[in-house]
Amino acid sequence: MLTKTPAFALLVLLFCALGCSRNTAAVRRSTVALRTSLQEQEISQKRLDQVAAQSSQAATEGKIAGTSNDEIQVYVATEKQTIESNKKELQQTIASLDDYTRGKTKVDERDILFKANGTVVKTRESVRIIEKKTEVIIDFLGNETFSRSEIGAIFQPGVFRLTPASMKEAQRLFSPVVEKLFTFADKYREGFKKLKGEIIVTGYSDATPVEPGSKLYDDLLLRVQKDDNIAQPTSSDLNRKLSELRAIAIKELLENVIRSKKQSQSNLLNITINTLGRGEEIPLDQRTSMAKNDRRRRIVTFYWVVLPSS
Repeated sequence: MLTKTPAFALLVLLFCALGCSRNTAAVRRSTVALRTSLQEQEISQKRLDQVAAQSSQAATEGKIAGTSNDEIQVYVATEKQTIESNKKELQQTIASLDDYTRGKTKVDERDILFKANGTVVKTRESVRIIEKKTEVIIDFLGNETFSRSEIGAIFQPGVFRLTPASMKEAQRLFSPVVEKLFTFADKYREGFKKLKGEIIVTGYSDATPVEPGSKLYDDLLLRVQKDDNIAQPTSSDLNRKLSELRAIAIKELLENVIRSKKQSQSNLLNITINTLGRGEEIPLDQRTSMAKNDRRRRIVTFYWVVLPSS
């Protein structure tokens, strides 16, 4: 009968320790991949915080429209929630692998590795998409998105419709606004199926009162009473409506330019146009004292934005 020597017993114990260990190379690789993905989530989260701060600052300085900032803040909050969910899933999977290596769970290694690898693929793809969309927003924030134009050559005093004679000049002045959106979006043609664009057209007027009893006065009076439910409009109410109607006329012109542009390009970019009438308010970029009839008050301003579609 053979006797087991101490050396032989030591070899058996060593073999068992090596053969029975759960901390295999595959498990270690999977753990590293999970921790790397977790770091990627945290980096993307910090980047989103920076974008939110940059957007708020740009809106405060009048570089982008307030509505654009609102939309960016919603985007940031939504994607941060996605990242938090990713981080929680990664942390739970790392904890499960740790329990496995410590022998606290009785699961097959192939099953736990399959789950871990699936989590890595899912969370990395999620953050890749977020980073791709965030890149568009960062690019947008780095562009000049505000412009202004005097409208004396487009609208005669007391007129809010574009005439055939003024249409050509208006198209020359305002078409570049549309061109900026298409040029910006074209950079992301390969990465996105859809992008959404918006143009905000805001009209301003001087403070010269509309002459009571005139055709324009009667027209504006009825519109303010009907549209804004103001029974006795003031002079500033009438001028606000006049500036709004001029903004709407320019919107219609831009819509024609967009339709023409889309005939020669793909449907990557979907553009909406919104209008505002600020009337006698002093434009943001003209914070100086002005006379009531100062022509610098009779302007239209444009903000544009291109963002990833939801």
